[in-house]
Amino acid sequence: MSAITQRRNPPRRRGMCPGVLAPMEVGDGLLVRVRVPAGVLPAASAKRIAELGRRYGNGLVDLSHRGNLQLRGVAATDMAALIEELRALGYVSEDAESEAVRNVLTSPTAGLDGTAVLDVRPYALALDARLAADRDLHRLPPKFGWLVDGGGQATLFDSSTDVRFDAVAGAVDGPLFRVGLGGAVEGATVLGHCRPDDLVEIAAALARTFLELRQTLAEPPRRMAVLVKALGVEVLRERVAGMLTGPALARGSLPPPPVAVEGEAAAVPSPSQRGRVREGATSPTRLFLGPQPFWLGVAFPFGRLDVDRLEALAALTHEIRITPWRALLLAAPQDGAAETATALGGILDHHDIRLKLTACSGVTGCDVGTTDTHADGLAIAGRAAGLLEAVRMVHVSGCAKGCAYPGAADVTLTAREGVYDVALNAAPGGTPWRSGLTPSEAVTAVADLSVEELFRVR
Repeated sequence: MSAITQRRNPPRRRGMCPGVLAPMEVGDGLLVRVRVPAGVLPAASAKRIAELGRRYGNGLVDLSHRGNLQLRGVAATDMAALIEELRALGYVSEDAESEAVRNVLTSPTAGLDGTAVLDVRPYALALDARLAADRDLHRLPPKFGWLVDGGGQATLFDSSTDVRFDAVAGAVDGPLFRVGLGGAVEGATVLGHCRPDDLVEIAAALARTFLELRQTLAEPPRRMAVLVKALGVEVLRERVAGMLTGPALARGSLPPPPVAVEGEAAAVPSPSQRGRVREGATSPTRLFLGPQPFWLGVAFPFGRLDVDRLEALAALTHEIRITPWRALLLAAPQDGAAETATALGGILDHHDIRLKLTACSGVTGCDVGTTDTHADGLAIAGRAAGLLEAVRMVHVSGCAKGCAYPGAADVTLTAREGVYDVALNAAPGGTPWRSGLTPSEAVTAVADLSVEELFRVR
């Protein structure tokens, strides 16, 4: 099963609203988000989704940072028909409540990567099913997220979520999950360790604990990290332990308070690995892009492709994996798949400077945008290769909200009424280094910016 989100925003606002069945209108029509459980999309389903995007949408497909597909440009009159088609494929639940809470991010290489601790697909799918079926859990906030990471080449260590299960190599009884609350792996509060077969029960107990304890606060939090900060992890650990019954409690999952697991490794990277990625010297895409032993990793500029490309990629494999890095993995690809993917405009090299660019839809896909952010971003790639090679990210934002990347980038272009303000080492809307530049002037300003000048501003 999977989940879908259709969105309609009030004027001048952008934002995800998972699980809401009322369609959401953006600049190029209605946007439909298809969630793929465990990120595993059979090639036949990918081809069918491409057909539906061609028939009911404008043919554009976005890959999101949460591992979802988004079909763009759907007309309001076609929405009901599209929903029924997707429901027939098993990609739409019967009710909005279950869709809203099935936010499970999973290792995209699970079952493909021999260096992972274990194949986490069965546990992620079981969690997805429990979230859909257990009506008590439908009271969770819509954006409450879960993560199941098996480690290996494409670890999710820097993905932030509410509850994370990171696989580690146990000393005696085999692999375990380290249970973390709030944030990326480095900043999450460790609740304890659990055996893989206990993951679903632990997750359900954590969800109930969150729902009960949040009501004890004057302003009930919507994120786990806020609850942990307010009450402390010991309060949560005691409440979860009190809820566990049967095998999970008998085997001793979670309580007593956690200690380091001998041989703990795998999904939790070393400080040096985390530092390299955090400092921007490398990118997580180096772990999976291009030809790999059991898959082919393909990215696209800004995570945007079209239905023709999706259909062509599906013809090269039996299964596509959706990643949270706005890229696709083709499992066991056919001979010549790398050449075909390159011809389709795919990026197979993690050194490609276009991966250093991020941009929202801009004027072509958002009624707030006033500039062609994708075209301007590619223009920067064509003229500022040296700068892009030295920095972590250049962000072209259609407004100060920064939907594509709300954090600080090395260089951020924020559009307003057809012009850009350019800020250095700042988030969208930050104090500008140059202001009121036309798109061509902004591209020139970034192209002329030296690495030395950028670092001086830091």
